Amino acid sequence: MNDHKAPFACTAVALAYAFSDERHTSGRPAMARAADERLGEPGPLSGMDGAAEIGKTRKFLEQRLSRKHFALLYAKYGQRKTRCKSCGTAGDHLEWVGALRMLANYLADYLGMRSINAEMRYALMRRHFDPDWRPTLDQLASANECSRASAERASVKATDWIRGTRKKKAGDDPVYGVEQAAHAMAEKLLREGGFIP
Repeated sequence: MNDHKAPFACTAVALAYAFSDERHTSGRPAMARAADERLGEPGPLSGMDGAAEIGKTRKFLEQRLSRKHFALLYAKYGQRKTRCKSCGTAGDHLEWVGALRMLANYLADYLGMRSINAEMRYALMRRHFDPDWRPTLDQLASANECSRASAERASVKATDWIRGTRKKKAGDDPVYGVEQAAHAMAEKLLREGGFIP
């Protein structure tokens, strides 16, 4: 048995740290550290050693998870906004947007709806992962030239694809969600790698 103490208390804390660039910095202000109380500080991680451990966790997951599962976890836990170094205005974090676009591409096969274009699939992913971005389905349908009924159907199917279906309807198989699969695989990998107890 290994005496090495796991750096993170649980999967959620490990993922929140691994996928946020803000948590990679070594000298974070006290207010930023206080905001982490909801996740639980990762114990002994601080300074450059802590930043290295967090970076190592992310690289470990990136090398071992499928691209789809890595993108899902980035979309869920990744840093959504970043500040421009020149003007200081906040904008979308490019890696987070890239994760949403990758998920939108994977969603295409599951949806199998020709009326739902790439921008609409991206919008459905963003609607799911960005709580501050809330256009209505009517607005999205109009902007992407599809019917309201198609937008509703695609939205329900996208949610099932992400979260999975909890109830089985007569004649239908339940859907094992991408989010469930990504978390299960990440937890297994993090435990085997000694990142969580």
